[in-house]
Parts: sequence; structure tokens; C-alpha cells
Amino acid sequence: MYSEKMWSALTISTFLFLNSLSVELAPNPGLATDTNDSYPPCWDQVIGDIAEFPVQGNKTVIDIWSYIDRLRIYKILMKETSKYFAQFGPNNTGNVLWALALIYGKLYKTDRFADPSNISVCAYDAVSPGCLSINSGWGGINFYVNVMNFLGAIESGFLRNIPHEVVLLSREEHRSDFCYSIEECRALYPEAMDAANRFYKYLQSRKSLLTISNIPVYDTDQDLAIHLMWEAHQAAIDVGLPKFTDISQHFSAAERNFTVDFLIAIEFCEAVRYRSHFNSSEEFLVGFPHRLLTDQENPVLANDLSTREKGLLTSVALISKVNKVTDETSDTVN
Repeated sequence: MYSEKMWSALTISTFLFLNSLSVELAPNPGLATDTNDSYPPCWDQVIGDIAEFPVQGNKTVIDIWSYIDRLRIYKILMKETSKYFAQFGPNNTGNVLWALALIYGKLYKTDRFADPSNISVCAYDAVSPGCLSINSGWGGINFYVNVMNFLGAIESGFLRNIPHEVVLLSREEHRSDFCYSIEECRALYPEAMDAANRFYKYLQSRKSLLTISNIPVYDTDQDLAIHLMWEAHQAAIDVGLPKFTDISQHFSAAERNFTVDFLIAIEFCEAVRYRSHFNSSEEFLVGFPHRLLTDQENPVLANDLSTREKGLLTSVALISKVNKVTDETSDTVN
């Protein structure tokens, strides 16, 4: 019988194989050849500085349901952590937080943050990005990934140079499904806050060993940093997924199944410490479906989906089935 670790290695190997099939033979119709297309929309338009947010009444105000404001949070975290990963890739490409930022951009570009009851609301707009629908299951799940990382970085003392108290604008709609402050998130979800704190406290503990071309090199253990990042990510998913698996009932069954399958596949990637820097995260997401799935694509996938997209959909479904089988086997043994 396979151990959990062996199952993880087997399924991830299968995933990477299927997701890389025929990349030269069947280019993704939704991808451009420009390398910058891999970055989240408007990535170059945000600075990565807390000063980008407005200040009202001596408080920094963040609209967490704005695409741009969440993007600013990701870039702040990327910018502030960059020195700890300088030796792992030029221009911050070795930063282990790239997976989170690139997945965020991919979800927006594929309309998965739109309102499922009316896809034109909060739809993708490359020129003037707007809202993230509070009725989007993906939007709710990503809320916790984004917010737990940001608030954990503040609570741990990692983000020291914040001149004002940070206020996340709350919405009355689905108010009980979210937390909007360190105190509220700490009281409701201490495990997720602890996991985020562990990642940022680890980085704070690193020491500069030497300087190369005026760039300090820290004693960062890349494998441990990746492990702690994925651990924090999974803790946030564990909060969000149970809340929002049913909220997108207006989406097709195929899309709902894909959401759960993809997140389970990510969990398996976490188990084997899949490299989350820019290049590997970009490659991982090449097959991410360029649009929402429809009821007609269960089980037969449409022709406008590329071979890479079909490969990813097939492999994440396989991983999800393997996960279910191993859970059932574990329950039987116990």
C-alpha cells in the first residue's frame, strides 16, 4: 500500500506529465507570446508601497474587494520579502510568494472573480480593473489567502514601516463569512493566523551572510521557506473552502468540480514542496482554463480548450480521485 508521501509524489508526477503534453502542438488560445502576459494584470502599475493606499482619519484604508488593492497587498509582500530570496533568482524571480500572486492574476483574467449570477459584474477588465464579487467562491477563498498573509505579516512585526493603523473596508453582505482586522481574524481563525505568522517570523530570523554586487545574501533555507509558505496557504484555504464551496451555485457543475479539484491538487503540491518561485509557478499555470467551464463540459471538454488545459483538468481530477480513495482507505484501516 502506498504511503501518503508516495501517493503525493506519484500524483504530482502524473500531473506535471499530463500538464506538459503537446505544448508545442497545441498552443493555448488564451495566451499571448509576450512574457509579461504571465504577470497579474496591472502588475507594473502598482508600486508595492503602503503609501499607495488612501489615508483617512489617520488610518490607512484598503478596499479588500478591489482587484487593485489586493494586488497592491501581494506586491507589498513580494517587495518586502525579496531580499530573503535574492540568491534563488534574479529580479526577485526566486521569491516563494510568486505562486500566490500569479494564481490571483490568473483567477481575475479568467473571470473567476465575477459574480456568478451575472458574469458582467466584476468581469475582467484589462484597462480599468474594478471589483471582486463578494458572491464569487474564488473571491472568498482568495480573500483568506490574501488577508491572512497581510495581517500575519503585520501582526508578526515583519511589516514594521506602516505609519498608520490599517483598516480593511468591510461589506455588510455575507459579513459573518469574513474577518476584517487582526483582532477579528485572530479570534476566529487562530490556526491560520499562526501559520502566516510562522512564515514571516522565520524570514525575520534570517541573517545576512555576505554581500554580492551590493546585494545581501541571507541564510534562507529555501525548502523550509516553501514549506512554511504552503502551510500558511493551506491554513487559509482550510478556512475559506468550507465557506464558499456552495456560494457559486450559479456556476456550472464542471466549474465547481474544477475549483475543488484544483485546490486539492495544490494541497498535494504543498505536500511535496513544489517550487513556488516565478518560473515553476508560471509553468504550473499554463494549462489553467482560460474561461469558466460550462455544463456542456461534464464530462466532454470543449474543443476551444487547449491540450495543456485539458491536461490540467484531467490531472487535477485524477489527483482529487486519488485523494478520495486514500482517505477512504485510511478510514477503513483505522
